[in-house]
Amino acid sequence: MPRLKLNCLSLRYSSWSMRPWLVLTHAGAAFETVTVELEDVRRQGDPADTSGNLVTIEDSQLKERRALGSVHGLFPTLWIDGTPIHESLAICEYAAEVFPDTRLWPDDATARAQARAVSCEMATGFLAMRGELSCHLIGRVPDHAPSDATQKDISRIFEIWSECLDRSGGPLLFGEFGIADAMYFPVLTRFRTYGIPVPAPLLEYARLLEACPAVTKLMEKSLTEPREPVYDDYLRELGGDPDAALPA
Repeated sequence: MPRLKLNCLSLRYSSWSMRPWLVLTHAGAAFETVTVELEDVRRQGDPADTSGNLVTIEDSQLKERRALGSVHGLFPTLWIDGTPIHESLAICEYAAEVFPDTRLWPDDATARAQARAVSCEMATGFLAMRGELSCHLIGRVPDHAPSDATQKDISRIFEIWSECLDRSGGPLLFGEFGIADAMYFPVLTRFRTYGIPVPAPLLEYARLLEACPAVTKLMEKSLTEPREPVYDDYLRELGGDPDAALPA
């Protein structure tokens, strides 16, 4: 088995780092997690950032970030015996191919294509929600009222979940835990953080997803991950508490 090293940002905040971490953990992969701490993190949704990316990468930053294990200045990157795979969904695809017994994609060809479609929709869409509802596993903002654009994204996500569960019969989006669930878990955490109510028919899915072993391991690990003041400060600006869900 090749040596795997996942260079990622803090798993307390970085949804893109959470997704492959969950998939690799669920697959039982032996991998090293290297948490990179950056000095120049800019929150997606910051008015100064019009790129749509988590961070706008300047040429002067690229060399430094490559030295920290990135390929194109962003994270995560999975290093496989020294060969890099960047982009979260590509890392998840690698895990599905190397650990086929975990069935990270559905066996049925049509269901597999549907799972890839909704995973790609998450990877490329929902910019309003991602900008307004920054991912924060520990913080809470009570009774946040999302913008119209963000509410439209939220409604579409609930529609995706409902359709997938109806087609598969559950208990998770395509039966058992898979890449699609890992792609949408950080969205569920956003709903928890900002007090977005989950519709009653989807509550059982939310409960079961949060109870998955890989998810519980992630939540435990997040408690010891480095803090990023830009995300904590954003919650405070909204009247929230970045430490609300810390154990007593």
